[in-house]
Amino acid sequence: MPKLSLYKLFIVSILAIAFVAMSGGFFVAPNTAMAKKSSVTKWQRKLEQNGVDPALWQKYLPKISRGEYNKVMKLLKKQSTGGSGSLGPNITVGLIEYTKSDLKDSPFRIQASKNYNVRDKDGNVLASIAAGTETKVKYSSGDDLEVSGSTAATIVSKEVDFDAADGNNDSLIFDINKPGSSYDHYRGKMKLRYYNGDGADADRIWAINTVPLEQYVWGMGETTGTGPADHVRVMTTVFRTYGDWKIKYGTRYAGQGFKVDSTSSSQIYRGYDWETAHPHIKEAADATRGKIVTYKGDVALTPYCSYTDGRTRDYPGDDYPYLKSVKDHKTGTKAGLNPGDGGNHMYGLSANGAVGFAKDGKSWEWILTYYYTGVKVESGY
Repeated sequence: MPKLSLYKLFIVSILAIAFVAMSGGFFVAPNTAMAKKSSVTKWQRKLEQNGVDPALWQKYLPKISRGEYNKVMKLLKKQSTGGSGSLGPNITVGLIEYTKSDLKDSPFRIQASKNYNVRDKDGNVLASIAAGTETKVKYSSGDDLEVSGSTAATIVSKEVDFDAADGNNDSLIFDINKPGSSYDHYRGKMKLRYYNGDGADADRIWAINTVPLEQYVWGMGETTGTGPADHVRVMTTVFRTYGDWKIKYGTRYAGQGFKVDSTSSSQIYRGYDWETAHPHIKEAADATRGKIVTYKGDVALTPYCSYTDGRTRDYPGDDYPYLKSVKDHKTGTKAGLNPGDGGNHMYGLSANGAVGFAKDGKSWEWILTYYYTGVKVESGY
């Protein structure tokens, strides 16, 4: 291109100076300006654009490096060779049962790790609340609940729901302020639901957690994850399988609005606090992601106990033909133990027997197919 004459260059310079003076400065695209202040790296944006599960990379926040990006993609590739990258179907878990008087004077308190919505039972947004801001819910009258604290006091009927304002509930952590417990942080969605029970003083308000099945497994309180790796993989698989069976067929808590409770009445589930305190559980869950125990193409019910007297038991009747008596490992055997002692029903898996087999070098798949007769271990999602 020909060089500008000194006169033309002078004119261009004058126009540029005039533009800056009138506009207050050269225009910078909003996204660029924000990017300078943001801790979001291009590697995080690539993970988001590729739809990678945030649970796989959030531990590297606030700034994800190229090396950390490569680690996540390597793990994702490893998972894809052994099963789905999906977090699975949602499971609803009853966490806390309140009487009306419990919540009359002492409200339920909740806050979240990021912005969250408060909704009524029909899904209408009552308020969008900033991260770390506390919302209170107390019993009002009839089947009504009162929401307050983070917003003007509002009466709602039967149910109050809480979810992520940005639509991504997988990375949302709720603090439900459970007095006397070390386990009061939970992933996913939360709700308070009024239950009209049969009989005098039978009405209850339940705190319910809705979470993908994989994240439910991460918070399993049935083990600390400190044993042999194959034993922990066994436990995550039976925990997942039991949850999947309950999603499909569980009706015990249908009136209350959930599939399982968080105690040993179903399976012990302690949520995000347990997950972070016992990281080997999540590692085992990732190694077995989506795997469930099946019998003739359908999900099996996978009961387990701590010990046996040397043999597991045949389950009476024909409903669960895979629950057959097998010889237990010596590690799982307690001489003189009777069925039912200490909760040891002796059906299905012996958890301590599984530890012994894992120490002997048996794989987690072998252990499952040993204790549950005629089953397969397959990808459920």
